[in-house]
Amino acid sequence: MKTALSVAFAAVAAILPTRSEELPASLDKPYLGCWLAFSESRDFEFLIGGDGDSELFFEKDRKRLMTGGCTLKVYYVLEERVGKGEKARWSYRRIVQDGFEEFGKETDDPPLGKPVSFTATYTGGTKVKVSHIFSKRGVEISTRIVDKGEARGELRAGVKILVGDLFRHIDDEDLEKKETEAKLEETEASVLPVGERRAKRIKFEDYEVNLTKEFPKGARAFALESDRYADHEFELTTANPDYGVISFEQKREVIHGFHVNWFPEPAKVSEKDARLVIRVK
Repeated sequence: MKTALSVAFAAVAAILPTRSEELPASLDKPYLGCWLAFSESRDFEFLIGGDGDSELFFEKDRKRLMTGGCTLKVYYVLEERVGKGEKARWSYRRIVQDGFEEFGKETDDPPLGKPVSFTATYTGGTKVKVSHIFSKRGVEISTRIVDKGEARGELRAGVKILVGDLFRHIDDEDLEKKETEAKLEETEASVLPVGERRAKRIKFEDYEVNLTKEFPKGARAFALESDRYADHEFELTTANPDYGVISFEQKREVIHGFHVNWFPEPAKVSEKDARLVIRVK
């Protein structure tokens, strides 16, 4: 399996030679941040954009699937706990534009298994070190707070993944039609709830299922396979499953997309195995 990684400054992205022509179309544009990293295999491509967001592209016949909703958007998130008692909630903090440091040595062919890292600055001056370790099967991501900045409340850093609208071509009035069921039957999820030993299968034909309500305590592992991904499957878990929690944010029918959030367990943040593992089959 061929793997390639390129790292470049955004200031010169517009004048990069042939390499810039190989970038996914959605990321071939001016960058808000300082750098980008690109990892390629026969099953997927993973690109870290200069604005601090990443995108995973599935591949079919060595070509990227660019159909709307068929990529995974990956965001590096920081939240601060505000309020007290029943009014306490997690408040989202944004990455400051151009707020990147320590993005490492430039290389277009790094060895597998070595970290590719940067330090992101969020509103309030909080700094988070984000590290990626690429392999032939996927990527592992860790998030570690290195400077609290002006924050006064409890902080947590993690990863938010947008599972896109795979069936945007299906309207609400089409959901009851028999032909719609046939379109959905090749898409299925697997969820291992916190505190349980067996995973639960979620068939997308049951489009009324709500992952947020179905798994209120979160999950230790999540997987999704679909013909919309060219029959690929992606899996999310923690290097040590007990060191991280996966939760879901779903506002529409499951077939129209949802967010998957990953955060390390508070007591395990400093552990080596408290890192998100993304695998693609």
